[in-house]
Amino acid sequence: MIRTNPPKRILVVDDEPMIVSLLSTVLREKGWDVTEARSGSDGIDQLDRGGFDVILTDLVMPGDSGIDLLRAAKEIHPDVEVILMTGYATTDTAIEAMRNGAFHYIMKPLKTEEVANLVEKAYTQRQLRRENRILKSEIDAANYVQSVVGDSEAVLRLIATLKGIAGVDDPVLLVGERGTGRGFFARFIHFHSRRSAGLYVPVACAGVPEDQLAAELFGIPGAPGNRESTPRAGRMELANHGTLYLADIAEAGRGVLERLERFLAAKTIAPDGGKEGNGLDFRFIASSAVPVGELEHRGNVPPGLLKALQPGTVNIPALRDHREDVTLLLHHFLQEANRKRKKPLRGFTPSALSALEPYEWPGNIRELRDLVRAVAARKKQGMMIDASDIPPGILYRKQHKPTRKS
Repeated sequence: MIRTNPPKRILVVDDEPMIVSLLSTVLREKGWDVTEARSGSDGIDQLDRGGFDVILTDLVMPGDSGIDLLRAAKEIHPDVEVILMTGYATTDTAIEAMRNGAFHYIMKPLKTEEVANLVEKAYTQRQLRRENRILKSEIDAANYVQSVVGDSEAVLRLIATLKGIAGVDDPVLLVGERGTGRGFFARFIHFHSRRSAGLYVPVACAGVPEDQLAAELFGIPGAPGNRESTPRAGRMELANHGTLYLADIAEAGRGVLERLERFLAAKTIAPDGGKEGNGLDFRFIASSAVPVGELEHRGNVPPGLLKALQPGTVNIPALRDHREDVTLLLHHFLQEANRKRKKPLRGFTPSALSALEPYEWPGNIRELRDLVRAVAARKKQGMMIDASDIPPGILYRKQHKPTRKS
């Protein structure tokens, strides 16, 4: 059976039927499941039916106002993002809206594309907040870090280094082979830093065309004088007061990285080639599967950006360099697989552990995790994983030979 993502749900509230009808039509065309309300009171009644990702409401309405709806929504569903529409905006109303947790407010007369883009931005932020809460709960869980990456001396030294780095705000470069957990350690730094209340915003560089990556990072400015051209915020703006994580920086185009270098120097997002921009404040973390020396020779990372990253460079060990953690990791990922089973698997036989002990793990922790998931999926309920369950490609692959001490 194919699973589909749940629909994006929005509540549109205004006492002008024409506005409700227009916005509902536009949002439905963009894939939203729209619920309509013609007053603040009707909107509050709809909250009990729940499940809204975003609420788009007029500010001034007979009876309950948009602020009343905002307060009620945040009390019942704290995660929902609320956008206020108004033709009477003042500094006081804006401050009151933001103080009560509004995502944004927008002036009438409305431009439908601008509203649609703002709604999408609110939805993206809500999803990131949800994801961040899950990630933070994992990082905070007792012994979770060691169970995921190990408790060997090499790993404990790494964790101590990362905790120290988390206490400062300098850029960080995490260097390690694919599958070593670079993204996990970036999250670890964020959730142990003073920015943990802000969003952790990851951006992947590998396989992304340069123009697409630039739009994702910096956003798209609206064309001057074109009412139909509306700006779209980038991931850097979403990361304001939080952390931006750029995965596989070696795969990014030089033009994008030069703009990023300018940002780190000026702390503003400027239009491509421009000098004016919006001030932002976030922690920057990058990762690379390529060693720093090779990054220098490749030439796509500007020297100034590399110089800014180098003091915060942290090398993440490959799994073959802390092989003593393999058994712990095998049991951890088996426990994860068991959560989806009616009757859990009972563990690994000594012959299975012995068969896996000399393996080099070229794919590192990710390869180990995927192996456990695949083997567990084929195994009958309540059994133990044996050497016969290990794929031949692993059993008969060239093994490491321990060096003899003289």
